Amino acid sequence: IKNETLTKDPEEPKAYAYCSDTAYYEGLLSYIQGVDLLYHEATFLEKDKERAKKTYHSTASQAAKIAQQAEVKQLIIGHFSSRYSDRQPFLEESKVVFEQVKIAAEGEVFYP
Repeated sequence: IKNETLTKDPEEPKAYAYCSDTAYYEGLLSYIQGVDLLYHEATFLEKDKERAKKTYHSTASQAAKIAQQAEVKQLIIGHFSSRYSDRQPFLEESKVVFEQVKIAAEGEVFYP
C-alpha cells in the first residue's frame, strides 16, 4: 500500500516570535522575518512615545511597524500600561500600519 493512500501531507511548520519588554528596535527584524504569529508589546500609545522611549517600551504603532517590516502574518499586541483603561485605541493605532492585528487577552487562544 502506498504511503499517500494512508496519510496526507503534514501541515507547513509554524513560526512564532515573542518580543516583550523591549523598545522599538529594528535589529529584531532578521530574527522574526516572516513568522506566522508575532506577539509584540505595545505598552504605550503613540501620544506617549517619549515615555515609551524613556522606559524602553514600544507603542502600538511601533509594534505594528515591526510586524509590517518583518512581513509577519499576524500580530498580537499586549503588555499594556495600566494608565490606559481602554484597549481599543491600541487596536486602532496598530491597524493604521498593520491590518492583521489582535489584542492579547487573558485566556484567549490564537492560531496562526
